[in-house]
Order: sequence, then C-alpha cells, then structure tokens
Amino acid sequence: MTLTRTLLVAAAFTIAALCLAACASDPKTKALAAAAATPLDMHPIKVAPATDKIALALHEGGLSPAQAEAIRGLAARRTEDVGGTITISLPHGAADAAAAGRMADLVQAQLSIMGARAERAAYDSDDPKAPLLVSYGYEKAEVPTCGKNWGDLAKSGDNLVYGEFGCSVHANMAAQIANPNDLVHPRADDGPDVERRMTVLEKYRAGKVTGADQPEAKAAGGAIAHVGQ
Repeated sequence: MTLTRTLLVAAAFTIAALCLAACASDPKTKALAAAAATPLDMHPIKVAPATDKIALALHEGGLSPAQAEAIRGLAARRTEDVGGTITISLPHGAADAAAAGRMADLVQAQLSIMGARAERAAYDSDDPKAPLLVSYGYEKAEVPTCGKNWGDLAKSGDNLVYGEFGCSVHANMAAQIANPNDLVHPRADDGPDVERRMTVLEKYRAGKVTGADQPEAKAAGGAIAHVGQ
C-alpha cells in the first residue's frame, strides 16, 4: 500500500513538471512573462530627431515686422529645445538672388544679436518665389499613445500586468521633460569653482566664518531664525 502511494505521488509530480515545462515552452507564455518582468519597458520613451523650420518670402525692403517676430520666435524655441546651429538656406536658381542674399544677411545679423549661431546653406529651386528657409535640428521625445490595449481587465488568472501598465507614466515624462537628450546620455559635470574654494580656505586659515553673508536679511533689517538652538 505504501509503495503504491509513493508511486502515485511520484507520478503526480512528474505530470506537474511536464505541464510546467510545456507552459514555459509556449511562446505566448514566454512573451507574457517577459512583459511582466519589465512592465515599464513595454512603452519606452523614444527620442527622435526633429526639425523646426520657417519660410521667409523674399522682400526688396528687407524683413517685414512679422518676419522679424518669426525669427525671434524661432531663436527662443531653439533655446528651449536645446537645438543645434541655425541654418539659413538660400534658394539656388531664384529670380532675385541678390534679394535672397540681403535677407540672409539681415536674418544672420538678427540671430547674432540674440546670441544664436547661424550658418548658411543652399537648396535648388526653379520657383522664382522660392522662400528663404531658416531651421534648426533638435531631439524630440515621442509621447506614447495610451488607452488602446487594455484587454480584459477581469481576466487575471495569469497574474500578469495589463498591456497599458506604465504607459501613462512614460507619456507624462515624455510630455514634461525639458531636454530629451537626458534620456539618451547623462549631462557632463560642471567644473569645480576654484576661486570660491580658495576664498573659503583663506577664511578658514584666518579663523573667519566661511559661510556666505546674508545680504537679503541685512537689507531688510531682519535676521534668520535658528530654530532649535
């Protein structure tokens, strides 16, 4: 009787092991398990190159007020996007190449006043009204599209994450991040402030207070409270 029970238990364990092996070898189960192991990786934030470009019609009298405002807006967006060098592209083959050159000079001068570096390029066009193109490249975070693959929320037998798990978190990050390059590689550390370091050391050696003064508190005639002292 004991031998029979032992054989039945061994057979049950063998069948269970075979079932688990069959489940583990199932491609669908493997894919679900991989998704469950790294749920946030199902919706990664992708960083792709993008271009901001404006087209300026050629005018004999130079830049119009609206064009000057468009250039200022482009330079401001470049600063926010941490974009690259601004490119001024002149149409090659246009009817009035001299007007295009004069406008390019004006655009470059205005960008220089705003502290934006610009370079020139050319593009082919047979259109006599071909515009002057001003552009810059930058990195853009692509916001994932969420809410399309929730599946059956009542089906929880597999104990795996839902298909949309983590999507809204990454979508919010992609929409709010200031510099998408931070997702690609870390920023370089700033160099040490050697002058400030020497000032503190000199005060320390002379037995003086090394902390900075509080000009705001002195100007207001007040003092900083030291709670707990």
